Amino acid sequence: MSVLLTLPRLGETMESGRVVGWLKRPGETFRRGETLVEIESDKTVVELPALADGRLLEVIATEGSEVEVGAPLCRYEAGDDAASTPVIPAEPATPAAGARQRATPAARRLARARGIDLAAVQGSGRRGRIEASDLRMAETEALAVRRWPLSTQPRCHALLLHGFGGDAQTWAPLASLLARQGIAVTAPDLPAHGATALEAADIAGLAAPLAALLDGTKGELIGHSIGGAVAVALARAHPERIARLTLIAPAGLDAAIDADFIQGIATVRNPGGLAHLLRRLSVRPLALSAAQLARMAEAFAAGRLHALATTLVADGRQQIDIVADLAALPMAVRVVWGLEDRIIPWTQVARLPSPVAVHLIANAGHMLHWDAPQQVAALFPGSTRI
Repeated sequence: MSVLLTLPRLGETMESGRVVGWLKRPGETFRRGETLVEIESDKTVVELPALADGRLLEVIATEGSEVEVGAPLCRYEAGDDAASTPVIPAEPATPAAGARQRATPAARRLARARGIDLAAVQGSGRRGRIEASDLRMAETEALAVRRWPLSTQPRCHALLLHGFGGDAQTWAPLASLLARQGIAVTAPDLPAHGATALEAADIAGLAAPLAALLDGTKGELIGHSIGGAVAVALARAHPERIARLTLIAPAGLDAAIDADFIQGIATVRNPGGLAHLLRRLSVRPLALSAAQLARMAEAFAAGRLHALATTLVADGRQQIDIVADLAALPMAVRVVWGLEDRIIPWTQVARLPSPVAVHLIANAGHMLHWDAPQQVAALFPGSTRI
């Protein structure tokens, strides 16, 4: 007896489903309870089992197609007839034109939020289905990461998170000194920055792919400016993996900020305008060539920082707040600030929770790890040992 299998309602609000993949081909027999097809609803992927023994005759809804509840999925031979009816095996069902990659709803939501192309992700789920964990792994692999070599065994590890518009290279003066002290330094280009292809429009998006870079031995986490806010988000999410948090001129303590600098970096188009903006960062003259400035201006002109700048600053004020999260952190926290900071006033240390240690450095601006790298590095001789 030939029977049509139709799409059942798999949830109260379900009106349609997408055929993720067929586990049986036309001509193949199946037993009751075996999975015939995977269906994706708006909430999950469901394996649709056979309700009786049979043989698949025809696939009606091909992989990738959207099917309304009650519409036919396939035709099969049921009962005793299935064993005796000759069937000529057909070609396997092929995905419909423009069919999407096999992925769970959670993976699709994460891909949309992070701007990841599912076609570039290798799925680890059933029949190659992309899971949310695959997206997180792909994010980590997409990060551009720099590490500083050590001449001896590391006594601890440190993850360094740069500020708005920067990249891993901005840590070079400090990272070299830390490496000489036996600290293994890892510094990524944050999403929307440098050579990292991932995009981000807020603190959560910046922090999401970084968890895999936290060393399992509970090391140092160091964040500068907006990287400080990202570091706080990571510390809240993974306190067991961080021994100490060091924030350098962190964003998110109060409203005051040089909003013109933030908007300028996000919209600058030429080397001259960029040079004027960068002078606000440091008390020392910039050591950048005309070619370096031109490359930086070209990168900023691509507009990758627009959305992030809007999240960080609006109406001339900071729009992120890290004070409550700081107060909830279980690990040791310290804040280091330059007294000549022209981007975020050092007086915002008054907003810090009382247990947070404060170190103020004279003759240093917002990039105090440029202006006074030795003084910042001197704070780390007692770093937690492995």
